[in-house]
Amino acid sequence: MPVDFNQRSRSELRAKRRKTNIILNTLIAIVIILILIVGGRIFFGGDNPNEPDVAANPPDSKKIADQEKNDQTKKSLNEENEAPKESEEEPEEKIEKESDEPNVEKVIIDPNWEPVGTEQTNGHQPSYNKGTVDWNEKLKAVSHAVDIPEDNMILWWIEGGEDRQNQAIATVSARGSEDTYRVFIEWVDGEGWKPTEVKKLIQNDKKQ
Repeated sequence: MPVDFNQRSRSELRAKRRKTNIILNTLIAIVIILILIVGGRIFFGGDNPNEPDVAANPPDSKKIADQEKNDQTKKSLNEENEAPKESEEEPEEKIEKESDEPNVEKVIIDPNWEPVGTEQTNGHQPSYNKGTVDWNEKLKAVSHAVDIPEDNMILWWIEGGEDRQNQAIATVSARGSEDTYRVFIEWVDGEGWKPTEVKKLIQNDKKQ
């Protein structure tokens, strides 16, 4: 039986078209599947390249806490520096006034005078004997009142006040100076002798 070449050619052509269609359909299906996958990731919570990767890089809570603590500390320090310090009171000014008393040029009172301290641990043991503890502490208080070092101070006279046990009056001057002072001191229990008043004399009435 003779072969129909035209029929054979048409069969081969149809076969080739079927294969081509299958390949094309397969490729189209793959493309559609990829589109669906990508679209699903975009529209249903997929990764957004424009957003930070929070899961991969969570915020460091310790660093945040430390930063907040440092900021609070700086704020507190600034507030302390700006706030007035009530505890640091300015010293009161020394008072100097003229006097109508005979032989007294002026009277000096310093509100900042404090007791000079004491080594007398068993109560006050008043003494007007040179070299005793109480005597030496009297001179220390007098020196403090007139701001003359003890080794440069001449003691012209010392006596008891109205309360001889707890008050004393000393007349002193600095070596090489004509300025003479009468210093009043009183005893403060447990704290020592404290200056209360200084009178600058016109003349040294204790100089012999």
